[in-house]
Amino acid sequence: MRTDHCTAGSGRNRLRGGFSLIETMIVVTVIGILILLSEPSYNRAVEQMRADVAAGNLRSIWSAERVYWLENQTYATDLSQLGPSGLSLLDPEILQTSTGYSYAFSGASDGTSFAATATRVGSTAELSIDANGTVTVVSGTITPGFQ
Repeated sequence: MRTDHCTAGSGRNRLRGGFSLIETMIVVTVIGILILLSEPSYNRAVEQMRADVAAGNLRSIWSAERVYWLENQTYATDLSQLGPSGLSLLDPEILQTSTGYSYAFSGASDGTSFAATATRVGSTAELSIDANGTVTVVSGTITPGFQ
């Protein structure tokens, strides 16, 4: 007569109550390795997003300049002419560094052209836009996702 039951002290229990400490440590280690491997991709995606926002803000400046030109037949020589103190063509939050970029503007004194730049705070990455609406990468390795 054979009975299938576990005896006390045998290493083969048919019913296990949970995971062992070693199994849990292995799972946590594997998850940690996966996170470490994905971190550079995540950081690059965040920087790409910031560059896209900066390029979008430069396009907003360009659009405001175009509207200013249509009304005055000349480009603004200073961003204050486009911002809240001027025609209010630009949202004041565009020019803040909350996106990680600082913005600079230079208009020709005769009003025939302008250029705006976005420089990454704490980095040398820089984007610019000219009177033709062309966004160019002045320095840095990340380019905006749209042109």
